[in-house]
Amino acid sequence: MDCSCKSCNNFEIGFAKRVDYLWSFLDSTSVAFKGRETEERKLMEGEASKALINVCEMNERKEKWGERMRGVGFVGDVFREDVMDGARSLLRKYDNNWELRTDESDTCVGLWWKGQPVSFCSLWKLDVNTSDN
Repeated sequence: MDCSCKSCNNFEIGFAKRVDYLWSFLDSTSVAFKGRETEERKLMEGEASKALINVCEMNERKEKWGERMRGVGFVGDVFREDVMDGARSLLRKYDNNWELRTDESDTCVGLWWKGQPVSFCSLWKLDVNTSDN
């Protein structure tokens, strides 16, 4: 189940990806909010719904993101260890099912829920070798 973009026109794969995406999100927010209905939770769930409609946003992989960033003159950078420690600590505050994973081959940090990738984060800076200073 690799693709759910508009160009492959595979409804079954696209639908399954959206269900997985939404289920992970709702499962994680339910745990984080411990069943409480708050305005913050409603706002977050609304944002997840928008991502389901925006096919590009939901399907853009870190490789495509990196390609676009490099294409406009940025280079990837690595998060400092104290930043990673702080992020891990924050995740533990909400639930032990969250984890951060780093890949040695790139500068992205993956956000995983119950062993499934949910999102990623990357750090970029302007490439001084290509900027017009």
